[in-house]
Amino acid sequence: MVSDQVLTPLVPQPEGRALRAEVDLGRIQRNADRLKRASGGKGLWAVLKANAYGHGSLPVARALTGLVHGFAISSLEEAMELRDGGITAEILVLGGLRAEALPRASVLGLTVAIVGPESLDAYGRILPDHPVKLQLKVDTGMGRFGLLPSELSECLPTLRRLAPWIGGAMAHFATADDPDRGFADRQRATFEGSLQVLTDAGIQVTERHHGNSDALLRGLLAGDTHVRPGLALYGLTCVPEGRALGLEPALSLVAEVVRVKDVPAGTTVGYGRTFVAPHPLRIATLACGYADGYRRDLGNRAVVGHRGRTFPVVGRVSMDYLTVALPREVEVDPGDPMVLFSPEAEAPHSIERLALALGTIPYELTCGLHRRISRRYLS
Repeated sequence: MVSDQVLTPLVPQPEGRALRAEVDLGRIQRNADRLKRASGGKGLWAVLKANAYGHGSLPVARALTGLVHGFAISSLEEAMELRDGGITAEILVLGGLRAEALPRASVLGLTVAIVGPESLDAYGRILPDHPVKLQLKVDTGMGRFGLLPSELSECLPTLRRLAPWIGGAMAHFATADDPDRGFADRQRATFEGSLQVLTDAGIQVTERHHGNSDALLRGLLAGDTHVRPGLALYGLTCVPEGRALGLEPALSLVAEVVRVKDVPAGTTVGYGRTFVAPHPLRIATLACGYADGYRRDLGNRAVVGHRGRTFPVVGRVSMDYLTVALPREVEVDPGDPMVLFSPEAEAPHSIERLALALGTIPYELTCGLHRRISRRYLS
């Protein structure tokens, strides 16, 4: 994993830019092992949606093959990317599929979530000729996908016809990170009640999972056979239990200095002239901007790492570039790499710290990293 003090040269992109995300697959593997032990040995559905939260779905899937039960993604396109890349493990499509996509899902050997009552009749017509494993999603309080308990009772006749393909039931916590467990406990009770309705109707599910990363870390897995860690796999966490478990952030973002110049006091930098040099400074321009996923509102708020020190991002972040202010005595040259996202959780430019400063969550920063950024994978 990259540090601010020792960096290898960047490999320029074909268009001449040099910007990369470094992903430590060994850290992701160790995180998976810690999470499996913390869950009591439950099967892990490793969540790889949104390009594995910006880390790269195919390399992460290859690194986790054999360590997890399967992979959870959001769409047919994401599933196809994994299958085309040689991934043979079970793949669960969390967002469900339109009925007309079931034949393709059958060929790919996917498991598909039932996310609402409107698809049930069409599924019943197609599945006999194009069998697909199903998991029934129950809406216990998230309010997005899943059958409400009232809908579940109304749909039992159709669900009985689908029973040969239904192997699991799932739900999703809305407040697993909240220290007050009241709503989470009510969601769990709703899930348990829905499972009993299925059992009473003769629909047996062998797999059940309600828990995401925070639920796993906070011990909200009672009764589950499996668990769906996402952000925690990548060493990022919004709850203190995650850091206590020893989760290791797996991603760093490194950009090349493309120009260095000394400026006098009073020099303005960037669109809107939001930064004015208070004294003579050295300005380094880096090959990274908001088109790469480095948030525009980090200008005049964030720092970057260089040889064990940090320096402020000044002026507005533009589409392809950002600017950093350094004292004139600091040696920096074009081609030098600087760390924009640090893999060290306590660093001021860690993903968690930057997300906190922006009033958002780490997911948003990593998912926003554009695919035009090259990825370098470490084992």
